[in-house]
Amino acid sequence: MTSVHVWDRTRIGWHLAFGVFVLVGVVLVVADSQVSGGRRAIVLALLAVLCASYARFGARALNREPQGQVYVAAAIALTITMYALVPVMAVLLFALYPQIWSLLPTRRAVAATAVTSLSVGAVVLVQGDFTEDAVGWASFIVISLFPSILLGLWITRIIEQSHERARLVAELDTTRAELARVSHEAGVLAERERLAKDLHDTLAQGSTSVLLLLQAARKALHGDMSRCEQHLVLAEETTRENLREIRSLVAALTPAELDGASLPAALERLTSRIGRELDVAATMTTTGEHRRLAPDCEVALLRVTQEALANVRKHAEATTVSVSLDYSPDDVRLSVTDDGRGFAPSARLAGGFGLDGLRSRVRHAGGSLDIHTSPGNGVTVLVRLPAGG
Repeated sequence: MTSVHVWDRTRIGWHLAFGVFVLVGVVLVVADSQVSGGRRAIVLALLAVLCASYARFGARALNREPQGQVYVAAAIALTITMYALVPVMAVLLFALYPQIWSLLPTRRAVAATAVTSLSVGAVVLVQGDFTEDAVGWASFIVISLFPSILLGLWITRIIEQSHERARLVAELDTTRAELARVSHEAGVLAERERLAKDLHDTLAQGSTSVLLLLQAARKALHGDMSRCEQHLVLAEETTRENLREIRSLVAALTPAELDGASLPAALERLTSRIGRELDVAATMTTTGEHRRLAPDCEVALLRVTQEALANVRKHAEATTVSVSLDYSPDDVRLSVTDDGRGFAPSARLAGGFGLDGLRSRVRHAGGSLDIHTSPGNGVTVLVRLPAGG
């Protein structure tokens, strides 16, 4: 939005008003039989000069060009001269005063108004031979100068406030557009991070699982064929679930594990699968009354479980794995525990997002994540989400 000065909005009106007052002046001076032919000709010539000055300087000055001072000076001199020659030309003052305030800065407008009014009063005194009536009219003109200036200042202040509001509105629109741009960029970045975490927690982990299963199948190929078959079946199952995850991510749907299934059922499938993959004792327990959680909370619990089990698969060398989901009135708690190697709390697991991704996801859902571990004592991942989740 661009601010438009109030004078600019009525520019055509200013031109018409000036033309009307000039036309009225012409009619009055021509119709006044008391005006001599010589004075009439001089006044009409001065009117022509005034119109030329307005066309050359005044009209352009209304476009905010710095030519207003030239026109106002000429207009004051011409108008006072015509008034001195023919008093009916005082009608031009109705056009002159508004032009003074529209074309000059405030202080100069006050000075120009004072000069004009005092000049008119001086003409009245001189032409009236300083009689009592002339002094009275001159005094009235001088006294009326003060309310005229106050009115001009008041109107100018209103216009300045309007201009300031227009500037503030323009700044607000600019700020709003910038905020929308920043918000859009932040949303794009957040969505990229979310997709990266989803890809890590699903496709990357699933591909790792398939790779490990195929390696195990190769080892069993020339020995235990039933074991080889079992590994191949699990690899095929994992690959199919990866494909389902890809379709879900592309369609921006819920995770494939939660599509048409409850969270406990999805966690049960994950736990059962890792037990079969690693040939370890894997258990999943649910306590409390099951209830649906907000989608982002269920996704967070699912992804934490997937990541924790993936770390068990890659690092733990565990013999038992347990997953526990507890629904209580105040919160929902998830724990994933293994009896594997564990690690030092200060250590970080390799592999991209890992534990940092878990914490970020849980924090986004409004919960907290704690990891309890030490070398040789396994790992316990604890997640707590508020009941409102």
